[in-house]
Amino acid sequence: MLLPLFFLIFLSLFFMNTHGNNTFLPSTCPSHDCGNGLEIRYPFWHNDSDTPNNHYCGYPHFGLRCADNGQPIFSLPNDNFYVKNINYDDYTFTLVDIDVVDQTCPRARHNLTLGTLPLYHSDLNLNLSFYFNCSSHPSNLTPVKCLGSNDLRSYVVTEENDDGVDKSDLVISCEEKVEATVMKREINMNDLISGFGAAMNKGFVLDWRRMRECGACEASQGFCGYSNAAHEFLCFCKNGQIGKDHCLGMYSITLVLVYFNVVAPCFFNCLPNISCPSLHLIFILFENDVNSRYI
Repeated sequence: MLLPLFFLIFLSLFFMNTHGNNTFLPSTCPSHDCGNGLEIRYPFWHNDSDTPNNHYCGYPHFGLRCADNGQPIFSLPNDNFYVKNINYDDYTFTLVDIDVVDQTCPRARHNLTLGTLPLYHSDLNLNLSFYFNCSSHPSNLTPVKCLGSNDLRSYVVTEENDDGVDKSDLVISCEEKVEATVMKREINMNDLISGFGAAMNKGFVLDWRRMRECGACEASQGFCGYSNAAHEFLCFCKNGQIGKDHCLGMYSITLVLVYFNVVAPCFFNCLPNISCPSLHLIFILFENDVNSRYI
């Protein structure tokens, strides 16, 4: 009875994944609070003048700066955003465009650009299409008065609430089209004009995925980072060491598979209810689960 119990304990320890909750972080991967109570930790990192110039623990471009008001700031290619929430279990975080904060009639000034970052739009989001300074006046659209200018009108529509308007005509007759991302739950389709400002102030949700370059490191229970000096990825290990690819002594699912399928048959003969093929499948499923979060 002791041998099966030992083996089950071993399996439970092997399948533990600390990167969701980050229950243990090495001293080289410190957490931080800008002052609003939101914990900044891996894969995010605190980016300030005290951050080492040569390397950091966290994903590239996931560094958060602290504003004077205690709000963390996340930078995308075309703008800066306040970070309102980070859900480390669901791999999501909520952003609000700094330009629209506390405005009752905010003017969307740019489309959301994610660049090459490992980020994705959440299914919780909805895009608002703004058409600014339009010379045409569609009869089936109500203009947004607070965004108008002289005889030119501005409109806001969604895919679900365009009232059959010819958008190609708006593209031609309007000076600018900008899409703003909001959360679906904050939008009332029957009151879009008076409600878009509050929705924009609530922000939107992005998903992040594990970077492919960090796969080997995280599979070895390390924490991925980057060296600005060497222009290469690093692996911060729980014992305080910093490697270039993975943490020694903890990585190689392939070696584990070989061991349990070649070296250990005699060991499993003691376990009549567990076969080598079934264990092989278990580890294959584990490997696929790890890799499924890489981009």
